[in-house]
Amino acid sequence: MLLGQNLLAQTSYVAPTKILGKKAYQIGITGEMFNSTKSIDDKRNVVPFEDGESFSRLQGEFAGYYGLTGNLQVGGGARFRQNSSTILNGLGEEVSETSTGVQSTFFSLIYAFKPVDRLQYTLEGLYRYTPYTNDEVLTPTEGNLILGDDGNEYSGGLGVTYSFKSNNFLTGRAGYRKPGQDLSGEIYWQVEGALAWSYVALVAGVDGVSSMNNDPYTSDTENRPMYNTGRTALYHSYNREWIAPYAGLNLALGKNWRVELKGSQVVSGRSTDLGTTFGISLIRRVDESKNKKIDTRFKEYDMEASVSKVSPKKEYVVIDKGLADDIQKGMKIDFFEFDYVGGNILLARGTVIQSKAETAIVKITHRYNTKKELKEGTVARGNFR
Repeated sequence: MLLGQNLLAQTSYVAPTKILGKKAYQIGITGEMFNSTKSIDDKRNVVPFEDGESFSRLQGEFAGYYGLTGNLQVGGGARFRQNSSTILNGLGEEVSETSTGVQSTFFSLIYAFKPVDRLQYTLEGLYRYTPYTNDEVLTPTEGNLILGDDGNEYSGGLGVTYSFKSNNFLTGRAGYRKPGQDLSGEIYWQVEGALAWSYVALVAGVDGVSSMNNDPYTSDTENRPMYNTGRTALYHSYNREWIAPYAGLNLALGKNWRVELKGSQVVSGRSTDLGTTFGISLIRRVDESKNKKIDTRFKEYDMEASVSKVSPKKEYVVIDKGLADDIQKGMKIDFFEFDYVGGNILLARGTVIQSKAETAIVKITHRYNTKKELKEGTVARGNFR
């Protein structure tokens, strides 16, 4: 049984609810390309582009995060965007436009509650500042192609991750978002699953937006502002909605780096585009807590058991394997709490003082983490040699 892979290498997958430890940090850069050939109007009708029409978006984001305390993470960054649109004018001629610039900057907070068994709960909040104002026009082809929606964005929600013993993960997130000026409030949601190994992770999920149908111009459509959005329906949308399944591949590079590849497809919605997105992220995560440094000393184990009973003063424990599994008196046993993002937290070390047919008693000789309790179900690992 190789445990060292998870401990010595950068974790290939970090669940959306996994926050950094105190004084740990993460920085990363993401680039993505979106292309569309169809839009969906506010009545959910699919509107194919005419021959010669197109829309694409290149987007990059730099983000950094810091563990302010053991359960509070702060973050910030900036997003850059380039929109390219081609439409047909009244004469049937192709007219191409491009807009480029800083689309927004953001600040985020994530608070993590104490895990409950294999469940991790977090509260998340985000504020995104938009450093520009769009100019209103009389017709959709006047003025400059806009970079995005007017106004600042803020959101808040809840996330929960369940970690399986097999090192797989299932995460759900949902919350309220106000996406900007003259747009309806909305509910964002995401479901994501991951199969994670030491250096590779397979990720799949679906994210989406459900409108609260409170567009400020619902009863006054004649006075709704008009902007040059080009051929896309992504911006200045009316009660926008979408559903976008995605899949990804993560690769750990050495101890602190990982690459994330992701592809997604908008399959349905309202006041949006049907399109495909491909993205790549390069991330450096440094989270060298004291416990992880201790863990790196223990690389390989021959046996794994579980704690079935703990003495009142937690000086002795009973494990559910014994002589039938070659557990002998004097054998050294390490005790771990399975971390919900795939790592293992070393809690204690002990020595077998008595071994019966199917159980053994272990005396605890070292405690490495006094904040976490030895309890029934704690993982016990040891070597026969």
